[in-house]
Order: sequence, then C-alpha cells, then structure tokens
Amino acid sequence: MGSWWEGVRRFFGAQPPPRPRVSAPVVPAKPTQSQAVATPRPPLTVLPGGRDEGTPFDQLLSWLGLEAPDRFVLTQADLERDEALATRVVEHFRKNRPAPSSLPAVSLQVLNAIAEPNLSLAELSRLVSQDPALAAGVLKVANSPAYVGAQEIQTLRDAVTRLGLAEVGRVAGMVAARSLFQPQVRSEFSHFVNTWSDLFTDSVTSARGSAWLSMQLRKGRSDHVFVAGMLHDLGRPVALRSIAAIAVGGEDLDEDDLHHIDRVIERVHVEIGGEVHVAWSLPRFPTLVAMRHHDLELPADGEYVDVHIVRLVSALVQFRRHPWRFEAIRDEVNQSCAALGVNAYVLRSLDTRLKDELSHVGTAFNDKSKRKTG
Repeated sequence: MGSWWEGVRRFFGAQPPPRPRVSAPVVPAKPTQSQAVATPRPPLTVLPGGRDEGTPFDQLLSWLGLEAPDRFVLTQADLERDEALATRVVEHFRKNRPAPSSLPAVSLQVLNAIAEPNLSLAELSRLVSQDPALAAGVLKVANSPAYVGAQEIQTLRDAVTRLGLAEVGRVAGMVAARSLFQPQVRSEFSHFVNTWSDLFTDSVTSARGSAWLSMQLRKGRSDHVFVAGMLHDLGRPVALRSIAAIAVGGEDLDEDDLHHIDRVIERVHVEIGGEVHVAWSLPRFPTLVAMRHHDLELPADGEYVDVHIVRLVSALVQFRRHPWRFEAIRDEVNQSCAALGVNAYVLRSLDTRLKDELSHVGTAFNDKSKRKTG
C-alpha cells in the first residue's frame, strides 16, 4: 500500500502530507534545559510590527478591524492524543473505504425530485451540484468504462450530458439512498451533526466562490474550479465518517472536543482525500487540487492557476472557521494572491462574496433540514 500510494503522490507532484501547523512552539510535557530557558513568542496581533504589513491578507485584516488570534499551544499530551486518533482514522478508512454518501437532507431532495415525472435535466444537475458525494458519484460513472469517450469528463455539465437524465437520476438516487437507508451510514451522520453541516456548507461555498473568482479575474476555467472547489476537501467528510464510526464503536468522542477532532481531520484529510479521489476514479484535475492545495509552494502557471483559485477561496472560507490554522491560512492566501495577481481590494471583494455565500448556503441547508426532519 505504501509504495503504491507514494507512486501516486509523486505522479501528482505532491509534497509529504502536512501535519497540523500550530501558531506556537509545542510545549513538551517535560521541557529540556534549552527549552526551559527559551522565551516564548508573544501572541500575534494585528498591531504594526506584529506582522508583515502590506500583504493582501494583512491589509484585509486591517480593513475588517480584525486581530490575528493568539498563538495556540499544544502540549506533548495533545500531540500524542492527536497522533493516536489520526492513526486510527487512517487505519479505519483503509479497512472500510466508503462509497460516496450524501448528507440526509440533500438525499431526500434528490429522491423526491427523481420521483417527479417532469424533472428536467437542468434541475437534476442543479441538485447534484449542491453535494460533493453526488457530484463525485456522477463524475465517477461518467468516466467509467461503460461510458468512457475520447476525452475525460472534468465538469458536471459534461458528465450530465454524457449520461443523460435517466442515468444521472439512477446514480444520484443510489448515492442518496445509501445515506438514508444504510443503518451504519445513518448512525455515522447522527454524530457531529454541526460539523457535517459546516463541511457541507464550506464545500458548496468554495465551489461557488471559486467559479466567481475565476470569472472576475478572467483566469482559469470556472467550470473546472467549481468541481474542484466542491471536491478538493473530500478527505474531510470521509475522515469524519471514520471518526464517527470510531465513536459509534464506543470511543469517547463528541462535539465538546471539536478542537481535537478538527486538528485530526486537518492532519489526515489530504492523504485520505487523495486516496479517495484515486479509488473513486475522479478526474485528474480535482484530484490534483485535493492533493496539493496545502503545499507550501506551488507553480504559478498552467493548470496551477486553477489550483491557486481554489486554494485562495478555500483558505478564506476556513479563516473564521479554524482560527488555530491562522498562520498556515495567511501563507496560503498571500502565496496564491501573488500567483494570481490579486490585490487587497479584490481580496476584500472575494471575502464579502464568501461571507454572503456562507450565510446563504448555511441558511438554505438548515431550513431544508428542518423541513425534512420536522
């Protein structure tokens, strides 16, 4: 398994899977003599001199009147606990590789829509584009040997055109039914309900925001980055499914310990996401984005223009959700702004757009969930 996966990673030029980047040196359980006399760095602020003035991200913070969060400190016990759960999550994933499973609220919408006799291809495509699992399932089938054409299908529009209404409905219905009617999947989704909702909202927002930015900059392909934005963090919900399965099995994990769970998901999601993309035979481009969107350095030309678009949008989406990742997010934003030629004014427009999208997508999802479960 190791040598096969290393070969896949080299093919995509991926760097080693990232470890969580915290904003302060790790505090060991028993400091060594050199560490004991070291003076810890003060908390980060947005005051002059506390950061690099003039970068787009820092200028955005200044305009928004926001301060960088205090540096987070992890003890040796924290690190060991994270590492232990991360190892269990990867092992569980590899022993129980899941098929795509849609969130229950979206699944019900799809199943209800498929039952309508006058369902249009455009409406079904719209529903499919709202959920990463549905999008992944349709793309996988469109590129399968039964439907393969002269060219790999990279976009949902092309996938729907190739498959047709009946087959798209069958695939979407199958994925939707799996999340509703398989007891184990239902049990997994019942854990960490708020986190599932956040991951769903972040994926849809990243997809929409990436397409918008591509069109505003007139760079890249908006249809490509929409799909990549939807699927680039596929490793997060898959990792959460393994965590939920571990919790179902009796592990003492709940939403009161989200910082621990967030750090573990951050640690494993690139590795798991890359393997999922390969195992589900997803198109090359979203797979490239999934495997490289957290690389410290990326080329700035060719297909990497689209990668930078997705990474920039994703980093801003994650900014307020995970303040403990602040320094890594700042680096990703500033590197991708430089690669795309995005200044602070464009970044502020993008941030405003993403805040509106997060609110809209989150409200719509929660309203639909209440109607379906009420």
